[in-house]
Amino acid sequence: VPLAIALAAWPVLSPSPAVGDNFQFWAAGHMAVTGQSPYDRASWEAAAAYGPEPGGVAASTVARNLQLTRAVWLYPPHAAFGFAPFGALPLELGVPLLHLFVAAVAFVGTATAARATGLTGGPLALALTAAVVSQPFVISVRDGHPIGLLLLGATLAYLGLRRRRHWPLVAGAVLLSFKPQVAALFGVGVIATLVARRDWRGIALTLVALVAALAPAELIDPFPFSDVAAATGERLAADLSTLPALARDMGGGVLLTLLLALGLIAACAAAVRVTRGERRANAAFASLLLGSLAVSPYVHDYDLLLCVPAAFAAVGFGMRTRHELPIALGAAGILIVVPWLLFYWWPLAGQGDRIYLGGALGAVPVVFALMLAAAAIWARGRESASARGPSPQEAVGLAT
Repeated sequence: VPLAIALAAWPVLSPSPAVGDNFQFWAAGHMAVTGQSPYDRASWEAAAAYGPEPGGVAASTVARNLQLTRAVWLYPPHAAFGFAPFGALPLELGVPLLHLFVAAVAFVGTATAARATGLTGGPLALALTAAVVSQPFVISVRDGHPIGLLLLGATLAYLGLRRRRHWPLVAGAVLLSFKPQVAALFGVGVIATLVARRDWRGIALTLVALVAALAPAELIDPFPFSDVAAATGERLAADLSTLPALARDMGGGVLLTLLLALGLIAACAAAVRVTRGERRANAAFASLLLGSLAVSPYVHDYDLLLCVPAAFAAVGFGMRTRHELPIALGAAGILIVVPWLLFYWWPLAGQGDRIYLGGALGAVPVVFALMLAAAAIWARGRESASARGPSPQEAVGLAT
């Protein structure tokens, strides 16, 4: 059912011409193939010369990025080389194939995350159906942004840790390295777990894989740390979906940002505290992804796909309990409604002409953390009640 819905929604997921980042990632791959540098502004000025709708297959946002900031490419060098297979193809073929790849990895990453949190049967179908019509999934695919790679990478790393297998951990770490700034706290959690287990072999294999993936591209085209640092203020001013942006839209500043972050941390800690076994691991997995988005200085609306495992974990808390259906429906409803509502917050408020429209989306990790905690506490309370057995009045009723 979720796959059928995604296919039926393809005109929305891939409008004609496609919009957003698929042209930019094709262009970065093309630069890698042709010996240009994605860190050279002149390369992006040449890409902008392709026109507002290059080849009629995509709408380009390169010109807008050039106006907003000096740092037009914030990804590590190997990201451009990773998209070289698409950049080697003609634009009219490379961009549509890249968009199909984005859609495929988003679906595979989302489905893998759902299964990794233990969902099966009806709860799995419901959760995935909610996910593929949610704002994080639709916008990431529609914009042509490969955030699905990050979700798949985080899930593989999580499975590797939980099952104590190194190859999924290594593969996940390599995928996460394509955009590490939105999964930093999750990475810290992975390292801390390996150190706590004294899994030196896992640490060594992961480091070797990361060096093998990053070093060649870094030697060919080094990441311009100084240039990016000089343009940080401009780049952050263009950011739309962080806790600071939410605090700004709420009329607050640093103090409000800290209070929102503390609320998220407290909710995630409560979810981990009240769960046990595999459910606790799922809660920690979801919490670290939510926390990563909360502390990242640069988050876009498509990055919120990393929030989806929190909804999956919440659904999983209710599985095989008497309250499976209300918990699943509640989590699925929040997954569908809240991000879309916040995505259209300012247009619905009659302020669609605001320069920064996405600040409200900074609330998504906070809301999902509260949902995670509420589902965990509710499910734990019902389990405790079941373990205590029926009350005297219930026992009389059962006997009758």
